[in-house]
Amino acid sequence: MAAPVYDVDFYSDDVIRNPWPHYTAMRALGPLVWLPAHGNYALTRYTEVAECLRDPETFCSGRGVAADNTACETMRGNSIASDGERHNAIRAAMATPLLPGALNEIRALLDALSQDLIDTLLQRGHFDAMKDLASHLPLTVVRDLVGLPDFGKGNMLRWAAAAFDLLGIQNPRGKRALEIFLEQREFVNKHATREALKEGSWTSRIHELVDEGGLAAELAPYCIRDYINPSLDTTISATGQLIWQLAMHVDQWQLLRSRPELVTNAVNEAVRLASPIRSFSRHATRDVRFGEWMIEKDARVMVLYASANRDERVFTDPDRFDITRNSRKHLGFGSGIHMCVGMHLAQMEMVALLNAMLPRVERIQCAEPQVALNNTIYSFASLPARLFPATVRADTRRNAEVKDQRATVVSRLVRANVVERREIAQKTICLTLEPSEGELFTDWQAGAHIDVHIRPGLVRQYSLTGPYESRRYRIAIQEEPESRGGSAAVHRKYQVGSEILLGGPRNHFRLNEEADHTVLLSGGIGMTPILAMAWRLYELKRSFEWHVSVRTLSRLPFAEEPELSPFTDRIRLHVDDAVDTPALDVGELMRSAPSGTHFYVCGPRAYMDYIQAAARDHGVESDRFHLEHFGSEISADGEPFSVIAELSGRVIQVGSDETILAALRREGIHVETACQNGVCGTCLTEVTEGRPDHRDMVLTDAEKASNQRIAVCCSRSKTKVLKLRI
Repeated sequence: MAAPVYDVDFYSDDVIRNPWPHYTAMRALGPLVWLPAHGNYALTRYTEVAECLRDPETFCSGRGVAADNTACETMRGNSIASDGERHNAIRAAMATPLLPGALNEIRALLDALSQDLIDTLLQRGHFDAMKDLASHLPLTVVRDLVGLPDFGKGNMLRWAAAAFDLLGIQNPRGKRALEIFLEQREFVNKHATREALKEGSWTSRIHELVDEGGLAAELAPYCIRDYINPSLDTTISATGQLIWQLAMHVDQWQLLRSRPELVTNAVNEAVRLASPIRSFSRHATRDVRFGEWMIEKDARVMVLYASANRDERVFTDPDRFDITRNSRKHLGFGSGIHMCVGMHLAQMEMVALLNAMLPRVERIQCAEPQVALNNTIYSFASLPARLFPATVRADTRRNAEVKDQRATVVSRLVRANVVERREIAQKTICLTLEPSEGELFTDWQAGAHIDVHIRPGLVRQYSLTGPYESRRYRIAIQEEPESRGGSAAVHRKYQVGSEILLGGPRNHFRLNEEADHTVLLSGGIGMTPILAMAWRLYELKRSFEWHVSVRTLSRLPFAEEPELSPFTDRIRLHVDDAVDTPALDVGELMRSAPSGTHFYVCGPRAYMDYIQAAARDHGVESDRFHLEHFGSEISADGEPFSVIAELSGRVIQVGSDETILAALRREGIHVETACQNGVCGTCLTEVTEGRPDHRDMVLTDAEKASNQRIAVCCSRSKTKVLKLRI
């Protein structure tokens, strides 16, 4: 059966100026309509839009997200118009400075600029809220953070507006936009060089990632363009809507002044009503049924965010501005893997403006806005406004109390120096570290690891290795061929005399020093924590044996070093390409081990899976079998584990192919969530015990290293038990 037809030009001036009656009419026809003017399907209702956004396997972005072929082909390959590994690489490269923890560095600046701005506007009287207020922080702060040279900085708004026009159709606006977009592309390719970009800026960091091997060089221009296009217009649009709605709804402004803890709700409610992105498209990878109607494979589907955000089936009185609504349910930032990468910055800017206004502004007055004519962005071109000063300032102490309570990294960082650097195997180095003057190292035990803060936004964990020394740490780093920047940066950056910033140590791989017998098993670079254990057992004169597996002898760390000499008689070497070393027979090892033996395993995932399967087959109790995972190698699934809901004491089992969120929901425990793909931060939950296996793209590396919070929608556990404050 054919989908209902709605015969209107979605990109006409009249529809752009007043789209709301059209959305209502389309939703009334059904969740899916056919737009003959554009030859596209359109999803109109909240549930179906959300399902589409969270199902990239069925509704792909890699064939373009515009409403016609020209723009889809022209703009393919950037973060919003890509899928799979390419999308993941671009998003991972861009996301780091935009994560909530990283943005804390500019919070004070945003607050100060907002306060100065509101004081200025109060004195001025009449002003244009779009030009003088909504644009101020994006143009003052964000444009500088992007870091383009002057010509690029001066054209960011023009380029971004053109990109969003182009993402519609090739009407006169789209055709003009194509020329401007090509101008931007030429500028980025020719002039956004590392020498021209501001040092320390977001775009300069992209070149650093390329140097470190964390990003393919051909993806760098896409990342730079993606910093330019969405960083201004969407925030300006939502801010303008926020001011307009608060002016039109005096009761909501007064409620907000009396309950400043609702500032984030107010921001999200403005984003819901504004829905700055009217629509992006997807392409169906298979036939998809929506009720009575079918979307054919390869069909283009317009995803109407703005319609979904006013769906009366989900939002009571959906056209009303209500700051007490559930602030996390809207789709104004999208959902799924393509959720807006800059959403946290946009929210922070708008919250800063509101926090500056609350004690200073009694009333907001706005005249009728003029709608900007853009194919994709819904925004005001102008919004005449006036702020009336408060005679008595509102009490903002409550607001200070309810500001973001999320945990930050509180572990003290220690400055250290590299006092020795040795190559201990092919592409593997060992760094010996001592505390800088005035610093002290924390004691550590075998199995511990430290955090190496390579640069802002790049933190990696490395096991402490070798014998214990009170004023020395040793770590070994193997340069990975698929390095995301960490190991390559360590190899390149740290020489004798280099200063290095450390966090920790922490230990989730503790050695039972009382075991009658211990079997140590390591694969490749996984021998680093095992070496510390061997030294400790040797010093305690405990019974142990160590089975060292490696593909080739040239990749065996410490093979020619004295670290292994005191207990070489305890080591059994298994080299894949050597005929004179025996293969590792794990089954026989398990069978012949004395009763009560403890097993410690560290190495590549396949190696550990093999040994763990043998342990299960031979009945080795879980409390005698210990694993240390390499975080970068953990796949989307994993071993089962238990979650303890601390507030209720309930224990929930999480299956091998199940997320924590799914397991909690199965047991009737509710956790607020939005994207369900680890990019929005809605489901971040406090961890009180255990070691998370972080797979999200919302926590910074430093926050992940602290293990204080976990995104339960996508992350798992590296320990058998994870206790959460729920």
